[in-house]
Amino acid sequence: MALASCEDPNELGLELVEDNVSGVFTDTLTINVSTVMVDSIATSGTGNMLVGQYTTPQTGTLKASTYFQIGPGSATLAEPAEGATFDSLKLLLPTTGFYYGDTAQNVTYSMHELSSTLFARTLPPTIPQEEPSSSFYQGSGIYNISKVAVKPDPIGTHTFAPRPVSKDTLEISLSNELGQQWFELKKAGDDKLKDNSNFTSFFKGLGIVATQGNVVLGFSTSGAVVRLYYSEPSASGGDRTVKNYDFGVVNSSLQFNKLEGDYTGSPLEGIKESKELPASATNDISVAQSGTGLMIKLEIPYLEKLKEQLKPEFINKATLVVEPFRGATTVYPFPVPASASLYETSEMNVKYTPLLVEYGDPRSPAPLTSSFIKSSDTATDGRYEFSITEFLISKLNNEHRTNMPLYLAPASAEFKNSVNRLVVGAQNKDIKNIKLRIYYTTIQ
Repeated sequence: MALASCEDPNELGLELVEDNVSGVFTDTLTINVSTVMVDSIATSGTGNMLVGQYTTPQTGTLKASTYFQIGPGSATLAEPAEGATFDSLKLLLPTTGFYYGDTAQNVTYSMHELSSTLFARTLPPTIPQEEPSSSFYQGSGIYNISKVAVKPDPIGTHTFAPRPVSKDTLEISLSNELGQQWFELKKAGDDKLKDNSNFTSFFKGLGIVATQGNVVLGFSTSGAVVRLYYSEPSASGGDRTVKNYDFGVVNSSLQFNKLEGDYTGSPLEGIKESKELPASATNDISVAQSGTGLMIKLEIPYLEKLKEQLKPEFINKATLVVEPFRGATTVYPFPVPASASLYETSEMNVKYTPLLVEYGDPRSPAPLTSSFIKSSDTATDGRYEFSITEFLISKLNNEHRTNMPLYLAPASAEFKNSVNRLVVGAQNKDIKNIKLRIYYTTIQ
């Protein structure tokens, strides 16, 4: 573990003020990688519905489904006129433009009525600090692995060619039998359609799951409605007048996305919550994946030896450089995350706390993130770079927590509200996908 790979200090931009001082750097430190799975990620109340599935050789199959409640809103629904008849029931879903996967393949969605009531949970804090035990929890929420019961028979299915960039609104036909039932209740003045509370007790909500396709699409809760069309006789005796009732998304904090990973047949087969798989057991790769909670664990096993050879106060700069595995797609249909973050396990036993920008404004600390830096405008390869000088020095100065790991994953907003993934290869003598560059000063 010699400190090798030295460069001329003049090429490093170090300002040297004495002849007996020289600046060098090393990037030969071993970094072990493994894949871990976070136990829960809050996915409720985002306003973004994710539906679909995709499969890659490295990650198996991710399945995204969304669940929400609907209701008549605050407006009083007008009474249908004498002779009014039911026409159809439609689900309207406005796309957000988000997609991840192959949009060239047709997609099939299946709509189901919920048979259980959606409710938020408050996960227990860490005792005795009373802190959340994960930064991906929220005060009251529903999580990526939360269970919800649906009626087995769908109330509608829809196959379509996705065009997410055009931001179309999907129009999906739902059960005429269900629509007729609602219309008859309205004609009879039944209280079930009186307000949101009564309606959600009667009709607990909708779930949308994908049964075909290789892409996950995003839809907005704003503008998503179940629209009941009916017609009334025209006062002039001509064509009938078409009218409608809208049942929009209500209790938006309870809308959530269920995100499940099926790793059968992939290198990650057998991974479990809060456990880790070393790269040696996963074909020498490690994976971070939004939504399902996969993170890349980074361990630097020889920091103690580094401390024996290099005093922390002589470190000028430490930069972590991460390059995606070139054997996995980095662009369409499965691009790497636009930005990535580093996380740590805090001394308060809070898991996956974002590492903060170093030397930033303490009044408004910001998570440390790196955009994906392409090697050129047209290249498919690139890297993420993180300045971790302060983190490294503090660990070298801490006798009890020197070898605490870092965790790499998409930035927090993406990690909770997306489905992208990052694949990194294990370090070996020929390929260094991950480098820790330590710039330091030596006294001659």
